[in-house]
Amino acid sequence: MEITITEEIYNPLIGRKEIQAIITHLGEVTPTRDIVRSKVAAQLNMDKNQVIIQKILGNFGEPRSKVTVHCYDDPNDVFAIEPKYLLKRNSLIKENAEEG
Repeated sequence: MEITITEEIYNPLIGRKEIQAIITHLGEVTPTRDIVRSKVAAQLNMDKNQVIIQKILGNFGEPRSKVTVHCYDDPNDVFAIEPKYLLKRNSLIKENAEEG
């Protein structure tokens, strides 16, 4: 799996990098959010808890996927800015048994 960053914009108001990237996964399934978060964090020398995967878009039959990533300067901003459903999808908070 290879990640190529195609666009990187820094948003100083929020304190995050907004990244567009292409993942090449020839002969493999589309990687999970957890794997992509780890690879992006390692590539940018950041803590994994500062990286949020917004979306992974793959086309059927193609070994490439487009990814939108937010990388925060302060890990506390992740919980203040990102919606709760994205925090759950990125395994930063646990789902309650009461929620359906």
